[in-house]
Amino acid sequence: MSKKTNKDEILSIQAAPLTVTGRSQKLASALSSYARALTFENRSRRNLYRLAGLSPRTRDRVFSYLIMLLIGLTFVLPMAGSICYYTFMASPGYASEVRFIVRSSTPFLSRDRYSSDTIEPKEKIVQDTAILLNYLESPAIIQDMQRQVDLQNLYGRSDIDFFSRLRVDATQEEMLEYWKRHASVSVNTKSGIVELEVTAYTPNEASEMVKLVLHLAEAQVNKLSSGMWDDLRSATQEDVERATKEVADLRGKIQETQNQTGVFDIDLSAKRIEDVLTTIEASIADLKSRRLALSKSVGKNAPQMTDLDRRIAAQEEQARQLRAQSAGQTTEGDGNLAQYSAMFDKLKLDLSMAEGRLKSAITDLEKVKLVSSLQLVYVDNFTEPTVPDTNKYPRVALSLFLTLLACLAVCGAACGAVILTRQKLD
Repeated sequence: MSKKTNKDEILSIQAAPLTVTGRSQKLASALSSYARALTFENRSRRNLYRLAGLSPRTRDRVFSYLIMLLIGLTFVLPMAGSICYYTFMASPGYASEVRFIVRSSTPFLSRDRYSSDTIEPKEKIVQDTAILLNYLESPAIIQDMQRQVDLQNLYGRSDIDFFSRLRVDATQEEMLEYWKRHASVSVNTKSGIVELEVTAYTPNEASEMVKLVLHLAEAQVNKLSSGMWDDLRSATQEDVERATKEVADLRGKIQETQNQTGVFDIDLSAKRIEDVLTTIEASIADLKSRRLALSKSVGKNAPQMTDLDRRIAAQEEQARQLRAQSAGQTTEGDGNLAQYSAMFDKLKLDLSMAEGRLKSAITDLEKVKLVSSLQLVYVDNFTEPTVPDTNKYPRVALSLFLTLLACLAVCGAACGAVILTRQKLD
């Protein structure tokens, strides 16, 4: 309305023949109204210049070209490149997956005669699972895989697109980062089920890589216990050798004691002495009865009586010595059977205890040998590694959609910055 009013006033000034004074007043009033309308309508100098017919066209063209350039660089070219890459160039990635749990053989060994009745605690299984998960994302698995397969040929061959292949001069850290992008592992904290997924560029390679990773992980977990079992086997072997020497020493001491005392077996010696003593006592009784009968027919000093007395005295002395050998004190100061019995009982007790320790040490050694020769931890996969029929990567629709969002965000931010700058310059 203001522009139309101003134009009408100017036309009326030009149409109506007024005096010079009136014409000047009309023209001043129209210019004042026009300037006031421009001020309140748009305070931008660029719009003021345009309304006044004095717009700076060169600067507007520069900003317009800059915006078009930014749109091309941040939206058109990235989207066109993404469409060409994901549609025609991207190498298909095939993902093979497997599910497994870490199990211990200890519950099965507990049924064996060489194993104890204890069962491995759940904390040990949890720890082994955590070790396995850490191993699958550590540089150690890269080194172990390189001993089995050529990773450069597997992931860096020329038929894989440039953006997906492994660099020829990739360092150890770069290979680890590349592996982390092509392998994922997750675990269910409640059930302990581990899900492993490995991506390769053919279905068979993906399945074979999963099998290789399972084998390496199982070997790594079991290798942790090998040093402990080696030390334990050495310690038990030393116990067996020490117990064997102790038993041999005690047996040698018993033999030496037998040689010194002349007693092989206490029971046999006691029975022998008892039998001899019984015979002697019977002979003494017979001699006494004969002496008694002879004393009635001959005198006390008769030669027959003297001979019988001498024989009875000899027999009684022999009986006394036999009784001293059993439990008394011998005239020669040697030990008796009671002393020998206490000595042999102590030696036999020490020998029995030493033999018990030897038996226990041998049992422990056999147990350690058995357990250390077996595999203690198993990576038990209850699903077979899959051979994928279709590629899982790239996801063309999703990738293009995410690229579109990213390009729109970058393009919007760049163009917004240019527009804001232009407004600040106005």
